[in-house]
This record gives sequence, C-alpha cells and structure tokens, in this order.
Amino acid sequence: MHTSVPNEPEYLTSARAGNSEAFTALVEPHRKPLLVHCYRMSGSLDDAEDIVQETFLRAWDKLKSFDGSGSFRNWLYVIATRLWLDEIRKRKKRILLPLDGESSDPDVPPQPPTSPASWLDPLPESWLSSIGPSPEISTERRETISFAFMVALQKLNARQRVVLILREVFTWSAEDVADSLGLTIDSVNNLLYRARKNLEPSALEETSAPKQYLDQFVNAWESGNVPDLIKLLHEKATFAMPPMGGWYAGRESIQRALQNFVFMPNIKWKLVPTTANGQPAFGIYRAEGVGYQAFGLLLTIFEGDKIVEVTAFLSPQLVGRFGLDANL
Repeated sequence: MHTSVPNEPEYLTSARAGNSEAFTALVEPHRKPLLVHCYRMSGSLDDAEDIVQETFLRAWDKLKSFDGSGSFRNWLYVIATRLWLDEIRKRKKRILLPLDGESSDPDVPPQPPTSPASWLDPLPESWLSSIGPSPEISTERRETISFAFMVALQKLNARQRVVLILREVFTWSAEDVADSLGLTIDSVNNLLYRARKNLEPSALEETSAPKQYLDQFVNAWESGNVPDLIKLLHEKATFAMPPMGGWYAGRESIQRALQNFVFMPNIKWKLVPTTANGQPAFGIYRAEGVGYQAFGLLLTIFEGDKIVEVTAFLSPQLVGRFGLDANL
C-alpha cells in the first residue's frame, strides 16, 4: 500500500477499531491537498472547505469498506470528487468569471449581479503548504493552480473538468479514472479529448510578474496616478471588480472607469503584498478619513512587461483569508 503519512497502516487499523484520534491523524495531512483539489473543481474556497469536511465524515462512516489494497490518499480523492459531482448536479450553481458578458460603459456605475451565483475565488498561498510533496504544490505543476488555468477550468462541464484534473494533474490512468467515477474507459478518453479541445492554449502558460513593474504599479495605485497606471497596461488590457457587475476593456475605457469609480476625491489606497494562485497579489486597503480598512484583493496578470488583466475582488472578508489584517 502506498503510504504518504507516517504510520499510516497503524493509524488505519486503530481508526477501523473506532479510534477517532487515529482517524484524525490519518486524514489531517491530506486536508490541504484535498482543499486544493476541491478548489480546482469548484472554483470556490467555501465550497472546497465544505466538500473536504463532508469527505472526512463520509470516510469515517465508510472506513471499513477501504480494504487497503490501494492508496488511502486516492480513496479520499475519489470520495471528494464524487461528492462534488453529486453537489454540482443538485445545485447547478454557476461560477461567474471576471470577464463574463460584454464589456461595460465606464461612465455608468457598475452594479452588483442580480443572480445569487458566486464568483471564481483567488487561492491563498497558505492552502499550498503541506507536510510533503504532492502534485498540488510541486513546482512543475503550480501552473495548474494559476488563475488563468482556473478560469479555463470553469468553462468546462463538470465531468470534463474532473477527468482533466485526474488525468492531467494527478496523472491517473484512464482505467483508474473510469473505475473511480463509474465510467467506461472510452467515456474517460472522450471526456479528456473534449476537455483538451475546449481548454484555452494559454491556460497553462504563466508569466512571472517583473518586480520593477509591480513596484511601479503599486506606486501609481497608492498615489492615485491614473496616467502612470495606464502606461503599464497592454492596449487590450481588461479590468474587473467582482462581485460588481461588468468589466472594462482597453486602456481608454479602463482609465475612465478608474477615474470615475476608484480614484475619487478624499479616498486613499494602500496595497499590501501577498500571493494568490501562485502569483503576486495585493490586499487592497481604503481610507476615507482616518485609518485604512481592508477592501479587497487585487490580482494582475502580465504578458511580458505589460499588464493584460487586473482583477480587484471587492471583499474585505477575502483579505482575512490571505492572512492579512483587517485594518492598517
């Protein structure tokens, strides 16, 4: 049996006998990797946490059915994957992307979405720390948690998404995936083919943000220097502010949106460095009077020395998930 946790056979035997502490010791090392797996599937931090918790409850109830002939870790992944597939069928919840629909008029105030659907969440770096190496955190696979990859995944249907993750990220065989999901090998191969065909070619391409341009971006944002910000943008750059409805395309449109809705009189901004989806990001803090309060999280995506996407998630609660203070 493949073991990824020290003393796994002993913990397993004790847990089967009803020792809940042994079960906790058995499953907790898998929590963060499972969270990342569920995040890839769902695009939601809250949903990922709920699925992992339900996975552990289900594993405890069905522990005696695990015969030890395969990997305990993979058994947990199968449970989590099936739970998410069942949940997505029931809820049919739509994850909105930062650039859904037509671009907006920068002279019309953005409105919150009218539907209850959630937005694709950014991923905190703390979720990528683990006790040992795994596909979720290995250097060569970090592109599979990039924001571009997550956006591309949300455009696949549920089964295509799952098959692509199990086959491409975890490198499971088509036979193993078929057995895990109750599909035929032909169905798995067909789903993988369609997923690859629908996946955008740039989804796995990451460009490291040049520090000098990040510094320029921070200085321009904090000083409210919109012209300097615009100089850093690609001519086809986009700007979105979820959960506010709408987004802006092109330098001219973005400049007007920033001037109209972001850099207003008597409002000051601070950006605090953090990491999201394996890339540099910033906690956004806003001051209207005395003191800076958490306002959201900001991601930038570079293409060479130009920014092609700016996404500002307007959620003070999200700032706390990234280990940043509520106030400065």
